[in-house]
Amino acid sequence: MQIRRGREFYGKKYEEAVSLYSQGKSTKEIAQSLGISYSAAYHWVKGIRKPCPGNVNDFIAFLKSNGPSAAIHVMQKFPKHNEIFLIASRRGLPVNRVFLGKKYRELSMWYYLSGQEDALKKRIDDIQKKIDDLKNRLKSSDDK
Repeated sequence: MQIRRGREFYGKKYEEAVSLYSQGKSTKEIAQSLGISYSAAYHWVKGIRKPCPGNVNDFIAFLKSNGPSAAIHVMQKFPKHNEIFLIASRRGLPVNRVFLGKKYRELSMWYYLSGQEDALKKRIDDIQKKIDDLKNRLKSSDDK
């Protein structure tokens, strides 16, 4: 069974197809060399359609620019973040997630890219510190 390639595959191939066409390659040669359908190559080089980047690419770009993000922040831009994560996982893309536990409530689920583990740990440590500070302030106000 072949896994569906998805929009991110075609988004990467589009620029290459246009470049090959400008070098004088035929549509058939472009399709064969890039492993895409003749129809896709034809539509791209004739300017009939351009592949859209897809939600997975947008999701990865969001995590690259914002760093590790809690699901509560991700869902504002990507309401179906869970589906996007599952698609990225099936396609072997570097999107990861971690569940911290119910005690963190809205901040319990975090998404991050491979290589952002240290930034994720720092953000979680900062949140834990804020929670501990708040608990201490509440405790000290109860003592008074």
